[in-house]
Amino acid sequence: MTNIIKGMSKRSSHFKDLYKWLLPIHPVTLPELIPHNPLSWIYFTYAYFTSTVSINTIHITYKDGMFVVSAPAEMKRLWCEGFFGKGVLSRSEATWFDRTSKRLGLGEFKNLTREEITALRREERKKFKKERAKLEAMQAELKKQGKVDPFVEEKLRVRELRDKELDVKDIKRETYIREEDSELLIDGKLTPLEFMELQPVEVFFLQFALGVVEVSKDGSVLSTEELFQLLTGDGGLTPSNPFLIQYIVYHYYRSSGWCARSGVKFGTDLLLYKRGPPLTHAEFAISIIPTSQTDMKFNEENAMNFIELSTISRIIGQVRKKLILTFVEIPSLENLTKAKDIKDILELYKVQEFMYRRFVPNRNRD
Repeated sequence: MTNIIKGMSKRSSHFKDLYKWLLPIHPVTLPELIPHNPLSWIYFTYAYFTSTVSINTIHITYKDGMFVVSAPAEMKRLWCEGFFGKGVLSRSEATWFDRTSKRLGLGEFKNLTREEITALRREERKKFKKERAKLEAMQAELKKQGKVDPFVEEKLRVRELRDKELDVKDIKRETYIREEDSELLIDGKLTPLEFMELQPVEVFFLQFALGVVEVSKDGSVLSTEELFQLLTGDGGLTPSNPFLIQYIVYHYYRSSGWCARSGVKFGTDLLLYKRGPPLTHAEFAISIIPTSQTDMKFNEENAMNFIELSTISRIIGQVRKKLILTFVEIPSLENLTKAKDIKDILELYKVQEFMYRRFVPNRNRD
C-alpha cells in the first residue's frame, strides 16, 4: 500500500485499484496478444471464448437467523467487489483480525485498516477546523473595524491543511495485551472470531441476479426457489411481503449501477453510493413507501406520517445527503398468483421515485 493517503478525502488511486470491480463477477485477465505470433492469436482467441467471465462460488451459511460468510478470502472478495455484507466486529469491512493482530504485536501489517484511516482523517479534520475558526475570528474582527483582510498567507495555509496528504509510513501503533486476550491466543496464534453477516436482500441478489453464491442451511444447499421461500416466510407469499418490497428496490438500484447499503443508521432503508464507502460518501438516502396498484394510496401499515418524514429529512439534511422517496406499486393478489416463477413475480412490481426537499422560505426565494 502506498504510504500517502488523502487527509480529508476518500479519493485514492490505491483504493480505485483495490475496488476496481463493481460486482463479484467480472471478465478474466486475457493473455498478452503478440500481433506477429500466430500461436499468440490462437491462444488469445481460445481464452476469450472459453473464459469470458470469472465466477468463483462464495459459500454462505444460514444459521440462527443470519446469513454468514466465514472464509477470510470470501469475506474480502465480497467487500472489495461490490461492498456486500458487514464484519460483525468492525465498522464495515471485516478488519478485526488485522486490528487485533497489530494490537497484540503479532506480525507486520503495512496496510491500514478502514478504522485507522478514519481516525487519521478525523484528527486532520479537527486541526483544519481549529485553524479555520481562528482565521474566521480574525476576519470578523477586521470587518468590524472596517479594515481590509490581510490574511492571504493564512488562508493559503488553512487551504493547504485541508488538502494535505497524510504520510502514514511513520505511524506508531500502540501494542498492548489485555487479560481476556489470553483466550484469543492458541499456541501463540490469534483465533479468527469475526465473520461477515449479509442482509437477506444482498444474499438473494448474489444468488438470483448474479449466481455467484451457494447458500446452505443445516448442511444442505438451497436452490434459488428454496431460498426465496425462506426469505419470504412460511406463511405464503403476499403482495405486500416486506422482504419482496425491500428486494425490489434493492435490485432496482443495484442493477442501475449504484452501490446500495443499509441506511438504518440514518433512519432510512438504503444508502446509495456512486462507488462504495471507502471511495465516496453516500449521496442519497432511500425511504421505501409501498402503494396500492389500484388507488395509489399509501399502505396504512407501512406509510410514513408527516412527523416521521420531517424527522428523517432533517437528519438526512444534517449529513448532507438527499432524501429520495421510492414508491413501490404493489400488484393485486390475483396477478401475483398467476406468476409462473420468481422473475414473473418481480416484474409485477413498479418503482417510482421522488426527491424530497424541505422548503425553507428565507433560502428558497428567487
